[in-house]
Amino acid sequence: MRRGIDDRKIWSLTVIRDGKQDYTHVLCDANFKYGRTAEELSVFDVKRLPSGLIQLVEEHPFNLYEEALETGFVVEMTKYGSKMGGWMKFTAAIKMTSLNPLESPRGLYSNEIGSTIQFMRVGCPNDSTKLPNVIWIRVKELPLNYLAWACDNGVLTGADSYQMKLDAWTDLPLLGNPEQIPTLILPGPSDNVLQFL
Repeated sequence: MRRGIDDRKIWSLTVIRDGKQDYTHVLCDANFKYGRTAEELSVFDVKRLPSGLIQLVEEHPFNLYEEALETGFVVEMTKYGSKMGGWMKFTAAIKMTSLNPLESPRGLYSNEIGSTIQFMRVGCPNDSTKLPNVIWIRVKELPLNYLAWACDNGVLTGADSYQMKLDAWTDLPLLGNPEQIPTLILPGPSDNVLQFL
């Protein structure tokens, strides 16, 4: 088993809470902005977390749950992990390719408990790194400079006005279909080393 992991073999994704969504106390209902770089985070739509990331946040040794709900976190991924340092192993269950050559291949990964995460191959179709059979993942708290960037760029800023709803005071039955936010798909390995800021 490896003692440490070379930082060049790790790729990351920054996940920041969407301030425009009303407060929720459940991580599976929270909306997040995401990106490998600040530019990507500014462009991509909000997503919900997959069950694998929720499990990693819930089992984090330093109780990352409330911080993740309030601000966000960083996801680190590698092909060469270990059980040391909070890494969790996810194994490819299904790998899918599309008939459309411009659509990236995807893979559904699962851990020992059955929590899942989807990965997408990144890069040019003929020049990108293939999805590995095993990916190790861990979550870390959001660095202060990332948090400052999010505040400066309005990512954590809420709506201009806040209107209380009746369901904040009582449990009402759900009527119709609530808006479905898609689940976050994580990026696969890349030959390029990207920095968030």
